[in-house]
Amino acid sequence: MSNSATAAAAPSTPESANTPRTWSFTNKETGQLCTVTCMPGCTIDHDRDAETPAYPVDVYCWTGSGDDVTLPIDNTGTPEEFRVLSTRIEVHPFAGTLAHRMPFAVVEVIDEHWIGGLDPDALATVINTLAGRLDAMRRTHAELVRARADYAAEQILTALRQDTEEAAA
Repeated sequence: MSNSATAAAAPSTPESANTPRTWSFTNKETGQLCTVTCMPGCTIDHDRDAETPAYPVDVYCWTGSGDDVTLPIDNTGTPEEFRVLSTRIEVHPFAGTLAHRMPFAVVEVIDEHWIGGLDPDALATVINTLAGRLDAMRRTHAELVRARADYAAEQILTALRQDTEEAAA
């Protein structure tokens, strides 16, 4: 049975990205043709799913911002760039878990370490938790600026005292 793979290709323009695509694949377990309508904004190229038999649970859609950010993180003695706080929205239309049959958020805290299956309230909780940590980091930043200024001033005063003592001797 031949499926239209072109109907499954990922959208190439912003306008087409918001138009849900409908495509079909052959269920690898039953041999039956299954029809899927992607969620609006799906960026996955479903050509392979449409061209070859697939397990329904392996079919999913996602949207992502594509604006990944990395930070140099040192966990081995040498800093390496790791992706942090990436997000996307997924839906698994044939998932065994009913909650995954509706769009949900996934947060990649750091490369390959995920918080998944987030409904809007759970994502808001993650955002608020991280916002609290950002507030604490801002306080630490202000304390660091103060500590460095105080330390530098003390170093200058100590050097001046030593110069004065040496000049008096």
